[in-house]
Amino acid sequence: MLRDDQLRVFWISRIDYEKNTGVKNHYHEDLYQLLFIIDGEGIIQLNGVTYDLIPKHAYFISKRYEHNFYFKTTSSTIDIKFDIISTEVEELFHKNQLPFPYFMGDSPKLKELFKLSVMNLKQSNFLIPYRIDVGFKDILLSSIQENDVTENTNQSFLYSIKKEFHPDFPVVQYLSDHLQSKITLADISKEFNFHPHYIIELFRKKFDTTPMNFLQQLRIEKSKEYLEFSNFTITEIAELVGLSAPYFSRLFSMKEGISPTDYREQARTVVGKHILLEKEFSPILKRQPKISDDL
Repeated sequence: MLRDDQLRVFWISRIDYEKNTGVKNHYHEDLYQLLFIIDGEGIIQLNGVTYDLIPKHAYFISKRYEHNFYFKTTSSTIDIKFDIISTEVEELFHKNQLPFPYFMGDSPKLKELFKLSVMNLKQSNFLIPYRIDVGFKDILLSSIQENDVTENTNQSFLYSIKKEFHPDFPVVQYLSDHLQSKITLADISKEFNFHPHYIIELFRKKFDTTPMNFLQQLRIEKSKEYLEFSNFTITEIAELVGLSAPYFSRLFSMKEGISPTDYREQARTVVGKHILLEKEFSPILKRQPKISDDL
């Protein structure tokens, strides 16, 4: 199996936690861990120091660091266990320690890795584990670089807003920013001071579709993210993408060939299960007996 020779991801899991649940005190002898909070809130203790668990933040836990955590509310996480094989990269990671916690925003790159791992679970492909290794290494090194730039320039606001930008086609950015609104072709025309026919022609040339069909697809893609990475109800998701619940269900089923409910259940077949990228891997946990059973 093709794997990266500097960093290797062994475990990816998307786990939902009920209120007042978590993990007892333990440490990992031979692995690093990244715990990313999608939503919810709680407490984590790292080597006896207590920190808040905050949505859209990542918690990098080094080897042999004792830690435990619990959630005060229903919460969703992405949990990654990995090892840094390259001595140079490991030294870089330790020398440039990321803040604890580290803000990652919506982290589409991290969510894409989870989707790749699900894809590999359903239909194994020798390239996918390699793509996950390389993709996660990029996330780790990018985080180190961004944190270094932030500290040196004192311009943290540059990294607090992480969203895709479409400089060559601002209409797309406008649609992406207003998915929750009832957008019409007239609204787009008014916003950019273009004739509706001109906007239609632009979309046909660039995307081979109409503006409204393009908007529908944006809404479907965003709804899939909500279905995969949130606990919003189907009705709430419909509202978040600017559609009524009945129309959203019909549109989603027509576009994806599966209902939103079934799509979510399909995604949750891997939630709480460990997606192992190597068959011989098993997590090494060292549990500390002193922790209270309340955790």
